[in-house]
Amino acid sequence: MSEQRPNLLSGDQALARGALASGVRLVTSYPGSPSLGTIESLLGIARDHDIYVEWSANEKVALEMGIGASIAGRRVLVCAKSVGMNAMIDPLMALNLTPVKGGMVILLGDDPGAYGSQNDQDTRLIAPMLEMPMLEPATPSEGYAMMAAAFTASEEFNTPVIIRVTRSYAQRMESTAISEEPSREFNPGFTREPWRFVPVPGNAVAKHKELHARLERMATWIDGLPFHRSSGAGSQGVLAAGFVYQKLIDIIGTADQVGFRVLKAGCHYPLPKDLVSIFLKSCQQVLVLEENEPFLEERIKALAYDLGTHTNIYGKQSGHLPREGELYRWQIQRALSRFIPDFHPATSYQESTEAQEIPGKENHCAGAGYGQVLDALEAAAKTLGQKLVLCGDPGCLVTVAERLDAKFAIGSAVGVADGFSKAGAAERAVALFGDSAFFHSSIPAICNAVHNRSTIMMVLLDNQSTASTGHQPNPGNAKDAFGRNAPGLSMEQIARACGVQHIFPASTRGSKDSLMTAFKLALLTHELALVIVRIEPAQ
Repeated sequence: MSEQRPNLLSGDQALARGALASGVRLVTSYPGSPSLGTIESLLGIARDHDIYVEWSANEKVALEMGIGASIAGRRVLVCAKSVGMNAMIDPLMALNLTPVKGGMVILLGDDPGAYGSQNDQDTRLIAPMLEMPMLEPATPSEGYAMMAAAFTASEEFNTPVIIRVTRSYAQRMESTAISEEPSREFNPGFTREPWRFVPVPGNAVAKHKELHARLERMATWIDGLPFHRSSGAGSQGVLAAGFVYQKLIDIIGTADQVGFRVLKAGCHYPLPKDLVSIFLKSCQQVLVLEENEPFLEERIKALAYDLGTHTNIYGKQSGHLPREGELYRWQIQRALSRFIPDFHPATSYQESTEAQEIPGKENHCAGAGYGQVLDALEAAAKTLGQKLVLCGDPGCLVTVAERLDAKFAIGSAVGVADGFSKAGAAERAVALFGDSAFFHSSIPAICNAVHNRSTIMMVLLDNQSTASTGHQPNPGNAKDAFGRNAPGLSMEQIARACGVQHIFPASTRGSKDSLMTAFKLALLTHELALVIVRIEPAQ
């Protein structure tokens, strides 16, 4: 075991260092905050430790890369934000049936409060469907240690392990003791094992039964995790998991010297049943602290019923806590005051200072120039007497969101616009999307539009990067994640290969008239048309 030394690390940096110390060999992701910081931290140290890191075309590809490396016996870290996890569901629902070989950890960046997402999603609800364990650290130090525990458990129980974090956790700073040298203990290499990685209708049920057996074997490990902690005394109890526990400690100061019991849980799924059962039997009332949905609250209620205890469970469903957005410290303090009438916080938080708790977010879309593009598009349509309906993708189009008629998931603009058009509406449907979205998931929709004789207009906004998350490279760039030369794919050639015949180049560097000319030509084409607008940096 190498010597450890303390470093002041953020949550995402601690996770990166934990993955390094665990001997990770391959790291993949599609850019998305808050898991993005961990990838960027690993990029800074990867070359010195022979770690392969890439920004994949989308999250599904990132996961499939990880699956292949795990089959080869290497330790793998796959990172995705909440909506990116949605894109990984299809292979995940087969991966859960195939016992992994090299340890696989999936770092899930949830975004309660929707600071950088189009939805206020609680991805914990996916864990029971996937039947994969989901852990959450409370501090950077715990995140560092949790990485090692997750990789070890992944190999011991042959299952991927999900580590969930939030934006507020990622930005938390703490002095963290880290190892100088990565572990290289696990590397069994590849041995062909028929049917291990091949789920088919004939073995899916048997593999599902084996999955349940693995989860049963994990129960003792879950209860024995060092990330759980029970303290305090009394008939009232407060249960908190992950970073919400750290918010609780910020309010009460210490969990040992308060007039109620406190249970810290480091795992959302499976529930640490023995630990929670003891806690429930010792309390008459329990307040569950968690963000977004009453995920733990509902499971703890079910467990209390099975145990035959008369413990009253409070939380979201009792109205003590909101079900939307990030859970701020003043909201926790208010819930504690309602739950424990004589409660006195060690540090008081007020609703008026809520803004101080909101995690920082850098605006990478400043100067995107999309307003200029829409001005020219709408002016061109007006001169032709056409009315437009604008369907956009997530990303820097958020800067002109008030001018869009629809915006859903990445890669959805083309399909949404085509569906609108096929409904026989009088307006001309326009799909707007970026170059990263083109490679992520727009290409299948473009193929579908060509095959089904769509007449929509597509506007591809070429930023030459994944702009909204910090200008990371995509397959259209001539550089990879490390800045090395790489083949840059031509979006025009790909679009033509998909069957798009009417393609018009344009640029924001020229005059409004030159942009209008390209848009007019496309709007006058009563067939599927594509305008590729190169977005030039603001001078």
